[in-house]
Amino acid sequence: MLPSMGPESKKRAKTKPHLIMRVKKGWHFDEETYQFISDQGQCVETKADLPARTRLEYRVPQLVRTGTNLLSKDEADLLRYFNIMLPPGSDPSEYLVIVKKWPCVEDLHLPPEVSLPNKL
Repeated sequence: MLPSMGPESKKRAKTKPHLIMRVKKGWHFDEETYQFISDQGQCVETKADLPARTRLEYRVPQLVRTGTNLLSKDEADLLRYFNIMLPPGSDPSEYLVIVKKWPCVEDLHLPPEVSLPNKL
C-alpha cells in the first residue's frame, strides 16, 4: 500500500506576504480611517508604519457583517484577529518589530511555513 503523503518537500507553497495579529481587548478597527481605536479613544495610525498597498483584513470577515450585538462571546473574540497583507515582494519579518510597538497589539507573528508534499 502506498503512503498517502510522501516525504516533506523542499518546495514551499507560495503565499502572499502577511503577518497575523491579535489586538488587545478594548480595541477595534475603524475601516474608514484605517486606525485601531481603544475604548478610551487612543488611536493607532497604521498607514504611517506600513508600506503602500498594505491591507488589514479581519481573519473572519463574515462576522463583521453580522453585527457585534448579534455575536456570541467567542465570535466577538474572533474579531480581534487580523491579517496584515503586505504588497508582493515585501518581507513580513521586517515589519514584526514595527507593528509590535503598536499599543493595540496583543500578539503578532509570521504565518506558518507551508510546504507541499513530493509527488509519488
